[in-house]
Amino acid sequence: MATAKKKSISSKKAATSKKPAPKSAPSSARKSKPSLSLLKFPRPSLVSQLGGSGERLSPRLQAAIDKSEIAELLASFARGIDRVDENLLRSVLHPDATLDLGPGVFQGTGGDYVHWVLGVLQGVRSSHHMITNIRVELDGDAALVESYFSAHIRIEKPIGREDVFMGGRNLDRFERRPSGSAGVWKIVHRKQVLDWVRTEAVSDIFYHQNPDALWSYRTKTDASYQMAQFPGTQTGGKLPAFLGRHYESKSVKF
Repeated sequence: MATAKKKSISSKKAATSKKPAPKSAPSSARKSKPSLSLLKFPRPSLVSQLGGSGERLSPRLQAAIDKSEIAELLASFARGIDRVDENLLRSVLHPDATLDLGPGVFQGTGGDYVHWVLGVLQGVRSSHHMITNIRVELDGDAALVESYFSAHIRIEKPIGREDVFMGGRNLDRFERRPSGSAGVWKIVHRKQVLDWVRTEAVSDIFYHQNPDALWSYRTKTDASYQMAQFPGTQTGGKLPAFLGRHYESKSVKF
């Protein structure tokens, strides 16, 4: 009996000495708690991802970016001519830029060139420039760039219209200002040389036979200025009104 009594007393003490286990947090609370990495460490920038721990890119990657920016400026210059966009033309020229198209054509500052070429374009019904074969020699914050171009220009004359076709090369010196990867590339000097030119009488048969085709404009009414409103997810997914129409091959006439 004494032994049994001692066992019961010891078992009661053991039971009272045990501490209750802590309540675990609900699974939903554990899932909703953000991780430490998302709270304290923002996502690294693309530049730091590409360049490693620092912000400076490798020379080859920086050169690829520089050449891409220069190619885009060449396209912007051509677009500025074709759309008669004064602001776009000025945006690709440094304030002290000079251009040389020949002593009997034009030689002068970038500002004078823009004024001159806008006057020339008043006598041009339409123009179409293409830039190809871009060759870039980088030297720090300077670049020597040769780019081929071909152009079609429709001229209004008292005797009628003429189509002028020409091919040539733009020889440009670009500079990045201020120096370093944060600078902006622009043209500081351009020399334009012609390789060939051909003039033909105008034939507007296709235009008259296809008046409903989408034709370009040399103003901001051109469709290229309205691309932000094109159908897509950013415009609410609205579909074009012309869907559902049916066309035959004869809808275009040659």
